[in-house]
Amino acid sequence: APDWALYPLVVLATAATVIASQALISGAFSLTRQAVQLGYCPRVRIRHTSATEQGQIYIPTVNWLLMVACVGLVLGFRESTNLAAAYGFAVTATMVVTTVVFYVVARERFGWRPAVVVPLCALFLAVDLAFFGASLFKVPDGGWFPLVAAIVVFTLLSTWHTGRHLVNERLRGG
Repeated sequence: APDWALYPLVVLATAATVIASQALISGAFSLTRQAVQLGYCPRVRIRHTSATEQGQIYIPTVNWLLMVACVGLVLGFRESTNLAAAYGFAVTATMVVTTVVFYVVARERFGWRPAVVVPLCALFLAVDLAFFGASLFKVPDGGWFPLVAAIVVFTLLSTWHTGRHLVNERLRGG
């Protein structure tokens, strides 16, 4: 970028960071609440911040965990390129998963014919897999972190859910 654009780009990058962090925080709160409601997560204190909007929530525990994770990531990765590798891998993996889930929803929920949904999803998947394939080279540089995080979260959620199911079976006498 030219020298004159340095400060405007810093302002733009800062605004984008604030917006992205707010989206991440809101998403983490919403997903945690849904996991609690579905029995995949232990109960946590959920504070409703609006008397009229049900979705306006704050979860102190999640907020603190996000802060610790953020500081840990910055200190652990040390370089922004490693953090960018982790982010890029996570985004491209999410794109692939989203396309696959869209296919299932379009067929099962919306009843779309294969003649419509297969070419559409094939087009999306071709693009998604191209980006994902390119990001595979970033796994050693930081892309490993989203994989580890996903495995840890999946293990915790499925273990909690299975444990609750087993306890309920025991309580029912089965």
